Amino acid sequence: MTELTEDEKRQILEAPPKGTWAVILVIGLAMLAGWLYFFFGLFMSHGPVA
Repeated sequence: MTELTEDEKRQILEAPPKGTWAVILVIGLAMLAGWLYFFFGLFMSHGPVA
């Protein structure tokens, strides 16, 4: 295996965490979909409280 140069190491450390943002986005969308399902599919379907 070849060692990384100092420039390559600096470039890797300064790169944005793309995979982390992708995971956060996927989990956020899943949580939003679940909340919308519970709110509109279960809560609102029962109608107003008497």
